[in-house]
Amino acid sequence: MTDRNKNTAVVLCKWQPRLAAELMALAPDVYVILDDFDVQHLRPDESVLAGARQVYHVSSFDSIEELANVAVDLTLRGVEVGRIVSHTEFSQYGAGYLELLLGAGRDAAPTDPLRHAAHRDKRLMKQRVRAAGAATAEYRSLPATGDARAAERVAAELAFPIVLKPASGFGTMSTVKVERPDDLPAVLADFSFEPLLRSRQLIAEEFVHGQEVCVDACWSDGEALTFVVHAYHETRLGLTDRQRPAVGGADGSRVLPEADHPELHAALRALHDKVNLGLGIRHGTTHLEAFVGPDGTPVFSEVASRVGGGWIPRLLSAQLGRDVWENLARLSVTGHCPPARPVRPYVGAVHIGPSRPGVITAMPGDGELAAHPGVLDWQRVRRVGSRVTMAHPSEWCLFLVLGADSADEYEQLRHEVAERFRIETEGADDVRA
Repeated sequence: MTDRNKNTAVVLCKWQPRLAAELMALAPDVYVILDDFDVQHLRPDESVLAGARQVYHVSSFDSIEELANVAVDLTLRGVEVGRIVSHTEFSQYGAGYLELLLGAGRDAAPTDPLRHAAHRDKRLMKQRVRAAGAATAEYRSLPATGDARAAERVAAELAFPIVLKPASGFGTMSTVKVERPDDLPAVLADFSFEPLLRSRQLIAEEFVHGQEVCVDACWSDGEALTFVVHAYHETRLGLTDRQRPAVGGADGSRVLPEADHPELHAALRALHDKVNLGLGIRHGTTHLEAFVGPDGTPVFSEVASRVGGGWIPRLLSAQLGRDVWENLARLSVTGHCPPARPVRPYVGAVHIGPSRPGVITAMPGDGELAAHPGVLDWQRVRRVGSRVTMAHPSEWCLFLVLGADSADEYEQLRHEVAERFRIETEGADDVRA
């Protein structure tokens, strides 16, 4: 949305208190859609919601009937929707459906009904970015784990090892590495899906070696207003493979400043331009992941049209020098946001989790976290009494945002905090997260 149409309405999908408040401070007409999870678990602040023109409730953003009802009500009111803001994975399909119904935010590809699906389904996503010239791993579709003919094609046509994952998955949930073709039937027979994943279709893709990097960017009319490159300390799949807790601050990522990595930034900008072309991305925020080989060439993995998850929003706040949700609100309403001004020269974040599953009995206190040099911010995702299963690497407990004056100092700091700050658990099954 640019300045010329900033008086049109904004629709916010799902609850984020700071984002909602900032949108309402900037836009004259904000409509909010909450789902059952928002209402039951996040308990939105009624004083903030009072600033919305209308608050809609749906059971889920997967319910096309309820979303169609919202679109009809907005249409009957004569509301001109300029931007639909969807900041979580769970509302991406629903927000795309609303864009189709309301004609909002579709300037790049006004006649493409599958555009929003290409932002979530990794098969269509890869097809489109490859057509735009981006390098990706070779892949095949697996419509069902029991589809023997599709599995035979995967075994015959892909070079092993391969990675199996849900076509519309996220957070490394239900992601499995298969070393040999002979192993594939047994892996598929035993394949299980996390309850949060609704679709049971899979993508099989060749394993890519290299450093796993991310780009979190803000776009306006195809121009990158911010472009934050950060690298995982260890690949997400690597954390899954080990089947044990991350040690030494391995679970996290660190910003790679352009001044230190100019060639990498240039290569990722060129890759992202192709991705944007293939997927019709011109406005909003994106979270892109790629693998960088020894020759420095990035291979596209996936992209989401939202802010990165986990610790990334707080990492971005430290790197941008302002709250990431304020930044997204300003971008959504005006089409502009200020350049990044990092609070420290080297910024990163780590996830602190327990060494074994069970009920959390002890966590670091706010006082000791605040007193530790280099700890800029933190977020508790779980608290004492929560149960942790450690079923996948995205079962978060505590995020620490770190800042340092050099890359070496940052590396020392992340190992130091991982050693010092521990989460203790005891085996128990009767306490629920």
